[in-house]
Amino acid sequence: MTIDWLAFVVVFVSSIVAACVVVALFATAIRLFATPPVGAAAAGAARDEEMDDVEGPTRPAAATAGGVVFFVLSALVVLFGIYLIIPALHH
Repeated sequence: MTIDWLAFVVVFVSSIVAACVVVALFATAIRLFATPPVGAAAAGAARDEEMDDVEGPTRPAAATAGGVVFFVLSALVVLFGIYLIIPALHH
């Protein structure tokens, strides 16, 4: 029995690329959800969490929608990977 090195390299590279895609999608979604409201004061030493207005403006709707889209895309990539790994799902 010999090792098919080309197949090994293909699996290795595709798993690294898939992991990077999932991490990038998830990190982008988190960044979009952390978008401050328009006109919010910059975070710094003078800002105190007790002074935050919880009833004030929220993040832009586009950032929220984008975050949801990126979370869904990252979940779809993970589910597709699970589909490829489990043979019972595609036989």
